[in-house]
Amino acid sequence: MSGNGTFGSCCVELKEAMSGEDFEPLITVGEGDILYMSVGLIEMEDDEPGMIDHPVFFCPFCGTKLQTADDVRAKSGDLEDEDQPTS
Repeated sequence: MSGNGTFGSCCVELKEAMSGEDFEPLITVGEGDILYMSVGLIEMEDDEPGMIDHPVFFCPFCGTKLQTADDVRAKSGDLEDEDQPTS
């Protein structure tokens, strides 16, 4: 599905998890059309909890490939390859 579909179209479970009709969804589409899952909380300066998000590469329900690390890097503007040594 990487770049070729709408997140949540692979299965009913992901679509429902993203809908947030009765709850605050932990799987959301963020800036740059990147799918994220909230994986934790962190205390912020104003004592309000902040969410820690991580890109989702495969559907947690059906296993469909949703996006690649390269997709996320390109969409987020982080085109620098972390594996390449710097000079």
